[in-house]
Amino acid sequence: MAYLAHVSELPAADHLSEAERKMLDRRFDANEYELNFDGEAIEWGLIEEVEVAHAARQRSPAGWVVRNLLYGGSERYHLGVYFGKQELVLTNITAEAVRYILHTVAYYCRHDIRYRGVVGVAPLRDDIE
Repeated sequence: MAYLAHVSELPAADHLSEAERKMLDRRFDANEYELNFDGEAIEWGLIEEVEVAHAARQRSPAGWVVRNLLYGGSERYHLGVYFGKQELVLTNITAEAVRYILHTVAYYCRHDIRYRGVVGVAPLRDDIE
């Protein structure tokens, strides 16, 4: 099982596009006390798992329109945070935004958090510290 690896620095946002920064300003916030997705907050100590999944797109003209016109042709992801029987999910975000959020979580969260999903977007380790 994979876990988020703790990091010692907050990620820099300078590699994010202006659109990604605006989206994160509207939909994401984190501080030393809590994580916030779309106005819903969760204390760090309650988070048990994070998951990243590819955003599904229909293989139809409508799916093509959504991916290429609405999202500029870039691959999109959903990022879920699980705690107890509840979840917070950010939908349709870019890989760079996912990396930024997961590195932020890895910085603030001081306990072990399970990770499932796409490889290459999060600092990971295989064992519990």
